[in-house]
Amino acid sequence: AAKAPLICAMGEQTSLTRRQRFIDRQKKFHRGSSYLAKAQAHENHHRHHEEEKDGIGFSMTLLFTAFGMSSWWVGNAIFAQLPLLVEGLPEGRALGTQLSMMVQAGNIFSISYKILEHHSGAIDAGIVVNGMHQSSLFILMLLAVFWDQEVGGASICLLGLAVLAGGLGCLSDLTYWSLVMRHPPPCTKAVGVGMSMGNLVVLGLSLIQVSGREVENPRFGVTTFFVIAAFFQLFWGLDTLIIQDKLAPAVVWAAGMVSESLGKRLLDWINPMHEKAVALLRAEEDSHETGDGLEKEEKEHPGPQAEGLPNRTWILFFETVNFLTYAATYTLPSVLPFVASAYPGKSQQCHLLLNMMILQSIGDVSGRMLAPTSKSGPLQKKLPLLGGIVLPTCFACLVLAAVDTDLVFGCFSYESASIFLPLLVMCFFFSRGMLVSAVFLQARGLTSSREAAEHLASTMGFCGQMGA
Repeated sequence: AAKAPLICAMGEQTSLTRRQRFIDRQKKFHRGSSYLAKAQAHENHHRHHEEEKDGIGFSMTLLFTAFGMSSWWVGNAIFAQLPLLVEGLPEGRALGTQLSMMVQAGNIFSISYKILEHHSGAIDAGIVVNGMHQSSLFILMLLAVFWDQEVGGASICLLGLAVLAGGLGCLSDLTYWSLVMRHPPPCTKAVGVGMSMGNLVVLGLSLIQVSGREVENPRFGVTTFFVIAAFFQLFWGLDTLIIQDKLAPAVVWAAGMVSESLGKRLLDWINPMHEKAVALLRAEEDSHETGDGLEKEEKEHPGPQAEGLPNRTWILFFETVNFLTYAATYTLPSVLPFVASAYPGKSQQCHLLLNMMILQSIGDVSGRMLAPTSKSGPLQKKLPLLGGIVLPTCFACLVLAAVDTDLVFGCFSYESASIFLPLLVMCFFFSRGMLVSAVFLQARGLTSSREAAEHLASTMGFCGQMGA
């Protein structure tokens, strides 16, 4: 009887020991499982480091090039139709200048973005870019319907939509570069090449439209052109979702709207560890609740004096180069129609203008592809210096040709001008493409902070748009 309490106590102790062992095993299991969350959270980080070491693959290059092509897509589509719009709308040759003014009026979007960013802190560039794609698709649909509508003898609808197209294009110079800074440096170059190739694609479509035809009788009309451009815009939006790893969740959401069970099956097929991953990641967030304030402070958008930014002299230099380059670039669309007007035939003017616009895109793409990186040879690294001389020289020649068309007509036959003038435009845009890409690539290498790089890219893009 005396031993009974002792036996009960020993039994309770054994039970407590077993329970403690069970708890310890559970803790050990959960500690092991937490590594899965960390692996998932840092998967992209490690992948980016590997890509920086080994370079990005062909598929990733295509994705980022296509992403760059979506920049200024609507604006490029409008200007690609300029030869037909000049002949079909009441503004005539003055339409190029008016469209340029309307597009640059879209800089109010850039100014508003920077003001909002200054007062509210960092803005998620990914969300802004996705909204821009949806707006671009809507604008192209409106252009297909209302491009030729006149109000009081003026193309008010076209000019108004050009303001919106310009606003989205100006925003792309701020947001695209910031977004791509989250990825390895080769992605920056691919986006720069894509920005030029977008204009080349839209001009190729325009070439198919009018090549070998009179201006009054194209293969398909302006409305059809804008509809085709809208289908391309839809593809650009999907491409951007893939880059941001948001396409699969969007597909699952759409399937869930049709049927909850379909959405669940699709989610399990795309990511069978989804539920476990979400639970682990939430647990990881809960375990760091006490450090949230510090983390938020670290992730604040850096201001002009923030740590991680390069010397102010370098920042001012890159901003000035971007400002002057964009100022010259966006002056040319209003100059080229006057250069083409040196020859009397409407068909001659149309085809000369189109040839200049096509070689413009070829030059821009070539310049961006040859932009030097940290791994380039010594000769290639000196190309931006040559571009800094060629760009203002070509710009001065084209402005002179626009001011004194009689000089062009007297010195060059139409056949010679069809070769010389487009080549001059190509040299200008070759220098422009190389300078812009080189500036962003070099600026990126001046800081190891991703947040500082995003801020610098956004500010440089803003200065470029102010120059435009």
